[in-house]
Amino acid sequence: MKMNRIVITGLVFIFFVISCVKEDHKHKEIYTCPMHPQIEMDHPGECPICGMQLVKKENPMIEPNHTTHSEEVSQGLNLSAGQQTLMNLDTISVTKGDIIKNINLSGQVAFDPEIFSTVNEYKSIGSENEWGKVIREGIFLKFAKLGLSDIQIRYVLSKNSNLFLTGRFGNTALLVFQVYENDVDHLKMGKLVDISNATEANFPTKAKIVALGNLINQETRTLSVWCEVLDPNHQLKPQMYVQGIFGIQKMNVLRIPKESIFPTGKSDLVYLKTGTNQFSPKKIKLGFASSEWAEVTEGLVENDEIVSKANFLLDSESKLKLGGDKNDQHSH
Repeated sequence: MKMNRIVITGLVFIFFVISCVKEDHKHKEIYTCPMHPQIEMDHPGECPICGMQLVKKENPMIEPNHTTHSEEVSQGLNLSAGQQTLMNLDTISVTKGDIIKNINLSGQVAFDPEIFSTVNEYKSIGSENEWGKVIREGIFLKFAKLGLSDIQIRYVLSKNSNLFLTGRFGNTALLVFQVYENDVDHLKMGKLVDISNATEANFPTKAKIVALGNLINQETRTLSVWCEVLDPNHQLKPQMYVQGIFGIQKMNVLRIPKESIFPTGKSDLVYLKTGTNQFSPKKIKLGFASSEWAEVTEGLVENDEIVSKANFLLDSESKLKLGGDKNDQHSH
């Protein structure tokens, strides 16, 4: 009998201790900084790094309403109307529209004594016999070594020999622009370039692309683009500095503001509104872009609603509740 009392008393004591531990664990609250998740305290206060108010961190050991972490991630981040106001969150609908991008060009009025000499050398050799043809083929290769494309070679041979000394033929001046290799694919023969430093009266304002180069400059990573411009007043002089703008337009594409994009380093994210107070990180792929808009090629559809401006408080809150940098891996 005495032994039974001891056993019962011991069991009651063990259950009491376990209950206290669970109760203590259940009510233990951790506060952290939205901008510095490594800061954790057991009471409200300010972040010692940035001074922001600490927010309560959800206990990963507790699963309210029996929701697992994977289910929480799939459901997204719940934010009350008050939290959205504090974070200054606004949303917009994803729509189709035009994207216009301007490429800035730098160049000068044509002047190149080496091209001038090579042109004169080529034209001085007759092609009536085999010897002349062989010499001309060698000179043609010299043009290629200078970085000229076949189109540029044919162009320069069709003009006056002194084109690359005077920078003109008749009332037409030749401009040589340098274009970065990433932008070259957008430039097409016959397209117009706006002259942006046309400050004087009657200064030429439009130039037409007549030839594209064949060699990328290793130091500047640029390609030469030749443009003709009508200059009846002979205002353009050899080696005069010229600036141009070439506009590119992509019509009726799915687009979002560039400021709505969260670049993570591995991919690009936006925050998709999936419910009244629910937001979910969404990985997207981008295409053509300007300084203001970016084309979305994958991840969103028309009329999706997204956060209109990248908000790092929202991103930090998402990382706290949905699993740190794993946001970068979810395509939902």
